[in-house]
Amino acid sequence: MLILPWGGAFLDAQQANTLYLMHAVPQSNLLNPAVQISCKYFVGIPVLSSIYLNYSNTAFTYKDLASTDTWNIEGISKQMHRRDLYTGGVQVNLLGLGYRHKSYYFTFNLTENVRAYQIIPGDMPKMAVNGNGPYIGESVRFDGFRPGGFHMRDYSLGVSKVFGPYLTAGIRARLLFGKANVSTGYSKVRVKTGEENFALHMDGDYTLNASFPMTIIQDSEGNISGIEVHEIDPLDYMMNRGNVGVGIDFGLIYKYSETLTLSASVLDLALVRWKTDVNNVKGEGVFDYAGTDLSREITSASLINEMLDSLRNSVDQTTSMNPFSYYLPPQVYLAASYRYSEHISFGVVNRNVIYRSKLHSSFTLSAQAELAAGFTGSVSWSYLNNSLLNAGVGIAWHGKGLQFHAVSDNLLGFFFPFDTRTLNLRLGMNLMLGCPRNKREHLQEDSYVYLSKGGYCPPPESQEKRLRRQKKVVKRMKKL
Repeated sequence: MLILPWGGAFLDAQQANTLYLMHAVPQSNLLNPAVQISCKYFVGIPVLSSIYLNYSNTAFTYKDLASTDTWNIEGISKQMHRRDLYTGGVQVNLLGLGYRHKSYYFTFNLTENVRAYQIIPGDMPKMAVNGNGPYIGESVRFDGFRPGGFHMRDYSLGVSKVFGPYLTAGIRARLLFGKANVSTGYSKVRVKTGEENFALHMDGDYTLNASFPMTIIQDSEGNISGIEVHEIDPLDYMMNRGNVGVGIDFGLIYKYSETLTLSASVLDLALVRWKTDVNNVKGEGVFDYAGTDLSREITSASLINEMLDSLRNSVDQTTSMNPFSYYLPPQVYLAASYRYSEHISFGVVNRNVIYRSKLHSSFTLSAQAELAAGFTGSVSWSYLNNSLLNAGVGIAWHGKGLQFHAVSDNLLGFFFPFDTRTLNLRLGMNLMLGCPRNKREHLQEDSYVYLSKGGYCPPPESQEKRLRRQKKVVKRMKKL
C-alpha cells in the first residue's frame, strides 16, 4: 500500500476547434451530433479509430516560469487572471460505428475518457509572492480553488436526420460508468490583513468528494494527515459499474444560403452518481495569525510550519462516505462556414466551456481545401487560453475503404513546447464502406444529404434552381 501526503493538484473538456468543420472525418460527429458523412458505413478501427490528447493552461508557458535562474514565480504572478484554469486529458475511442439509412445517420461510440483540471484564483500566487502588504485592511477572496478529475467509460448512441434542404439536426444519448473521481464542491476562503499589526484573519469552508479505493488517515485530534491508497485490481477497476450516469448532446446544421452554413452544438449535459469507494471531506473554521515571537531565531521553514500548524488546529475537518453527484463541464460550439469555391471554404468556430460557473471561450478561423482526390486539408489560427500564438492543421486522407486523419489546434506547440499554453492532437483510422462510386449512388447521396460534407462542395446555383433539381432527383430515385 502507498501513503500519499494530503493535498495535490490536477492539470479539460476537449479543445478540437479545427476538427469541428472537417465533416469528411466521422469523428467530427463527436463535436456536433448533426454531422453526417457521405459513406453508408464507417467502422472505427478498435482503439486506433481516434486518440485524443490535450494539455492547456490559461496563465503562462514553461518558458515564462523558467525565464530566470530560479523559478520566475514573481513574473508569472503578474500574468495570472482572476481565475486560471489548468487542464489535461486523454480520450480513446475504443469502438466507433456509423450507418446511413436514407435521410437518417446512426452512430455508436465506446470511449474511455480521462480529464483533470485545477482552478487557481489569481490572488493566491500574487499574495504568496508579494506578501500581504498590498492588501492591508482589505479582504482577499480565494474562492474557487478547485482541483478535479475523473475517469469514465462512455457508451453513446446518436441519430442525425436531414429535415430538408436547409436543416439537419442530431441528438446523442450517453450512458456513463465512472471509474474514479476527485472533485471539489463549495469552496469559500477570505483572508484579511489587519491595518495596525498586519495580522492575518482567515475564514472559509470547503468540501471535497472522491471515489477511489483509498482510506483517509486522521491523527488523534481528527486532523487529516494523509491518504492510504489500496491495492487496485485492474480488472475490478475497469469493470466497475457502480457509478452510473447519463448524458445528452445536441447539434444543428442550418444551410442559410448557397454559400453560408451555420452550425451549433451543446455537449456534455451529463451527470454521474458516484457510489463506490466514496470519501467526503468537509472543512470549516476561522484562522487568526498575529505573528511570531521575534525574541527567537526565525527561519522561513519554521515560519511556514508555524502558520500551517495554526491553520490545521483552527479548521474543523469531518469525513463521511456519502454518495455524491458530479456534473460534467458543459460545452457550447457555434460555427459558420463560407464556401468560396467548389473546393475551398472558410470557417469560424467559437467554443465555450463552463468550469465551475466560470466561462472559458476560444475562437478559431480556418480554411479548408480539397487538395487532391481523397485528400482534404485544413489550416487554422486560434485564440486559445488567453494566447494568440496557436496555428493548427488538419488532414484527412481517404483511400479505398480506409481513412486516416490527424488534427491539432496548435501544431507549433509540438515544435516549441516550452513556448505554448496549448497542446492537443487527435489522430486515428477508419474503415469507410459504401461510399458513392457511380451515378446512382451519387444521386442517392444528393437526394438525402443536402448539406456539403467536408471537401465535397456542389457548384454554386440559385436557391430556386437547387430546389427544382432536388425534386427531380427524388423523382428519379423513385424510378430506380
